[in-house]
Amino acid sequence: MDINELTRKILDRRAQDGDALRIVQAGHPALRRRAVPARGRMDLELLCELAEAMTVTMRAAPGVGLAAPQVGLPLSFYVVEDASASEPGEDAGDDLLERRPLALRALLDPVLEPLGSQRVYAFEGCLSVDGWQSIVPRSRRVRLRAVELLSDGRLEEVDEEHVGWTARILQHETDHLAGTLCHDVSVPRSFIDAAYVEHYGDLAEAVSRLGLTGEIAELAPGEVVIG
Repeated sequence: MDINELTRKILDRRAQDGDALRIVQAGHPALRRRAVPARGRMDLELLCELAEAMTVTMRAAPGVGLAAPQVGLPLSFYVVEDASASEPGEDAGDDLLERRPLALRALLDPVLEPLGSQRVYAFEGCLSVDGWQSIVPRSRRVRLRAVELLSDGRLEEVDEEHVGWTARILQHETDHLAGTLCHDVSVPRSFIDAAYVEHYGDLAEAVSRLGLTGEIAELAPGEVVIG
């Protein structure tokens, strides 16, 4: 099926405009396919409608990112937003992971390049593996090259560097476009019910209580960065 036809079909499954889309779960084939390029393939008006629907869905979930494969569409496109992040000094956990507010963005055909050797360990969840988390190492800093769909419908080339939690969000969503879930690249034995994450506020506790081995065991109490 043509990608525009499939997009229209997915959008029309909603009872009415403005409703959230269905987020597919692990096992759905779209989550394991390599996404097709979006630029030059998608009708712009339809892409804008998709971006709006995905934003509604991401916010309703709630989440900080949503890739097209997560709504059953193998398209190289995602939306990201982290409006709940605290300002510097307000939350020790956010400061440790360098989490800062991220305005809503819609990105086509993103390419990420890791910068430097530092890796940050943190628990991650996925809206397509609902209710579960695992510890995932991510590059602390990345270079993003993509095409951004702006709020007025224009397309703009972007070439930027990002650090910390924003870099993590971008890596997580870009992985979806290659058919990769965050738990595929997580620390072995760290997969847990999300309700238990609060018991492992310090990763040293997770290492000890979950029997984790490898590089993560080198972290000292209160540390999340290696490299």
